[in-house]
Amino acid sequence: MARKDLKTLIRLHKWALDDKQRKLGQLLRFEAALYNRKDLIARQYAEEERVANENQTAALTFGAYVEWYIAERDRVLQAIEENRLEILKVRDEILEAFRELKTFEITQESRDKREKEELERKMGAVLDEIGLNLYRRKKQDGDGDGA
Repeated sequence: MARKDLKTLIRLHKWALDDKQRKLGQLLRFEAALYNRKDLIARQYAEEERVANENQTAALTFGAYVEWYIAERDRVLQAIEENRLEILKVRDEILEAFRELKTFEITQESRDKREKEELERKMGAVLDEIGLNLYRRKKQDGDGDGA
């Protein structure tokens, strides 16, 4: 019963580890999207600045655009920082989940090995007993023929 329960725990820990790895993948993809957003608004800013330098009318609204750009850039940078902290947290969780999984797997392997050795020992004892019985019968048959 205990052996079966340990295999269930191993499956459960594998599932939990896979779930954490999927979460890390999502966070890494989100981080890439945030960096893409940061690069996009930087390119847009450069383009708006170029247009404002060339066109007097566009220059009138450039101040409002700069305010928006700074706020948006700060928002993206804050999101990147928060996401980075979450990535570090999930990586720590993955390491811990992996350690726990390995502990259960090693324990199960040890139990399986002991069980196999015990079975081999019992089989050896049974085979020894069979061999002794055959030897005794042969010896009895041999003694009985000579008398």
